Amino acid sequence: MSHRKAMIAALLSIALLAVVACNKKPAETTPAGADPTEPAVQAVQETPPTPAADKVDPGAAATQAAAEPPPKLEGKVYGAGVQAVQVVQIADIRNDPDKWVGKKVRVEGTVVDVCPKRGCWFEMSGVAPGESMRFKVKDGVMVFPMSARGQHAVAEGVVRKIPLNLEQTIRVKAHEAEEKGEKFDPATVTEAITLVRLDGTGAVLRDSK
Repeated sequence: MSHRKAMIAALLSIALLAVVACNKKPAETTPAGADPTEPAVQAVQETPPTPAADKVDPGAAATQAAAEPPPKLEGKVYGAGVQAVQVVQIADIRNDPDKWVGKKVRVEGTVVDVCPKRGCWFEMSGVAPGESMRFKVKDGVMVFPMSARGQHAVAEGVVRKIPLNLEQTIRVKAHEAEEKGEKFDPATVTEAITLVRLDGTGAVLRDSK
């Protein structure tokens, strides 16, 4: 009788194991780096929401507005023309050149003199009497005609400050006199000067302001 009970118990154990094995689901494969406990979170991370088409980034809008070209100026354009909108007064540059050295600026004034040889520079007056700024380019880059005298100039370029010693000052004065066909006496130069000028990138000349 005991032997028979043992056999029945063994058969029941085998049957129970078979039922458990049939009911057990195969192990799911979890992607590397995924969190199996939060599949919804993983789905959101893998597929970010698309931004609404009507949503505008104010920073991007400001950048786009700043990149818009400046209003077109009337007159004859030389070189790259004038891109800056803000005007810097000649007096401000002359009174504190160190503040402006190396900066690109836009200045305006009346043309009072032009290089008579190659047209590589023009001098423009500011608001106050005796106040002026030279606009200079390399020979041939822009050529300004003598007829530009009296015209209104809108000029853009980089402010440059050039300290000269006495010998250099004499050479500069002699060269200017030679360009204009004037006599020059070196003895008349007794002090060194510092040139403050605009190394030009572009200009617009017209008959009036």
